Amino acid sequence: MGLAAPAHAQMGHGKGGGKLGKKSDEQTAAEQQQKKNEENAYRDALKKIPNQPVKQKDPWGNMR
Repeated sequence: MGLAAPAHAQMGHGKGGGKLGKKSDEQTAAEQQQKKNEENAYRDALKKIPNQPVKQKDPWGNMR
């Protein structure tokens, strides 16, 4: 039987957690900007992929 409880010692919660897990507002803003830039680059890359028509596959087509 295993225990299904969070590992609070690793999460930085509670007394004396320190600043190890905390980020400044500048860091979070920079991360959000980077994530937004990555999303835009991904969307632009998807737009560059040409649409290919869907072909109906007939594996027995040559046998008829």
